[in-house]
Amino acid sequence: MITSPLKAINFAKSNPARQIIFFSIGFETTTAPTAAILEMGIPENLFILSSHRLTPAIMEILVKDQEIGIDGFIAPGHVSAIVGSNAWNVFSEKYGIPTVVAGFEADNLLLGIAEILKQLKDGTASTGNVYSKVVKREGNVQAQKIIYKYMQVADVNWRGIGHIPASGLELKDEYADRNARKVFELQEIREVKIPGCICGRVILGKAYPADCKLFKKVCTPKSPKGPCMVSMEGACNIWYKTEQKHTND
Repeated sequence: MITSPLKAINFAKSNPARQIIFFSIGFETTTAPTAAILEMGIPENLFILSSHRLTPAIMEILVKDQEIGIDGFIAPGHVSAIVGSNAWNVFSEKYGIPTVVAGFEADNLLLGIAEILKQLKDGTASTGNVYSKVVKREGNVQAQKIIYKYMQVADVNWRGIGHIPASGLELKDEYADRNARKVFELQEIREVKIPGCICGRVILGKAYPADCKLFKKVCTPKSPKGPCMVSMEGACNIWYKTEQKHTND
């Protein structure tokens, strides 16, 4: 695991006789640094395996699912720093859902929640921004230009949810020589459905991790059965650890 795409470059340079694949994951926030190393120029033995996802696209899926019932959105500050607060206008303008960009500090999150509650009380819907010291309306234009210089929108699979059109980013065809999928002819493996796993419902906010019959029984961080338990940022993984802590306390 690396904390910067620059480390992938250094690793490739340190191992010139090996073919190195950088498994590049994340939303718009981490897509920009990946595009930046392509702009800088990467070693001949370094290839990119893009698994980048578009945040507004998946949020729109949530809105269209009648079972979920979204009242308001706190738009993520780190993604918004790249895409800009204008990227969220679709939710307030098209769907009538109050949407507010907020940061990660407790007081800033509370400001975001207060703004959403005010809009709900007033019966209005607009795109607010209580994280304006970091997020601009247009976002980071330079980062956007570099991203879309090297990346194109693609239909991708989301773990636990399934195939969603135009919700990811892949290297453009003109950079196929850097694309690990094409260079090494990698084939996408269909996600194996684990009987009893309700990860998809957990991700979409339709169920709590504890509602799953596998949770804490056969599915734990040491022996994960579904994608929600695999990642340290997965809902089931976090729920397991915090529930364990509260139980121990």
